[in-house]
Amino acid sequence: MRQRDWTWSGICLAVLLAQAPVFAGPPPSGTPPAKPPEARDADSAFFITRSTNKNQVHYGVRVDGDCKPQGPQPVHAYWRMLEKGEKNVEPLLGREGPAYGLAEAQQVESLPHGWRVHIHLRAWPERAIDLDVFRENDHCAARAFTLMEGKVAQIERIFVKAAFPSGVEYVLLSGTGPDGRSVREVIKK
Repeated sequence: MRQRDWTWSGICLAVLLAQAPVFAGPPPSGTPPAKPPEARDADSAFFITRSTNKNQVHYGVRVDGDCKPQGPQPVHAYWRMLEKGEKNVEPLLGREGPAYGLAEAQQVESLPHGWRVHIHLRAWPERAIDLDVFRENDHCAARAFTLMEGKVAQIERIFVKAAFPSGVEYVLLSGTGPDGRSVREVIKK
């Protein structure tokens, strides 16, 4: 696990890494992973958890019946308000956009096995996140990829540890690398 130093002057997630690929993407098809990473439902491709409560920000892809991403901005962010109940969801508030919202540009690409949507979080504009969307077991599934420790990895979760009274103590990126091993990266203040 590698640690990086950064200073906090804005909203918590604006501290996420300044290095990034243009597109993250999964490993090339000629180098399959040791075990395929588990896919998530397309409406919850990845999420951010925080130390302040159980609520989570989820990122999903709006798809049609063929699992094709819909519209110019198919990826959307929303709250899973777990403190109110497992099925309770709410939209992001306007003031939460700089920390958890998405950049306006979303590029959709056709792949042999489905679709890929290239996105950036507003607080993390330098780092690409690629969401692969495909049909699996009669439903639309997704995998989200970004760089962790300099390698493409499937995102399992992003955890933000809040500092008291405000700010961020660290951000932990957790995922699975192309070899099937766990990858973690800590970004510390």
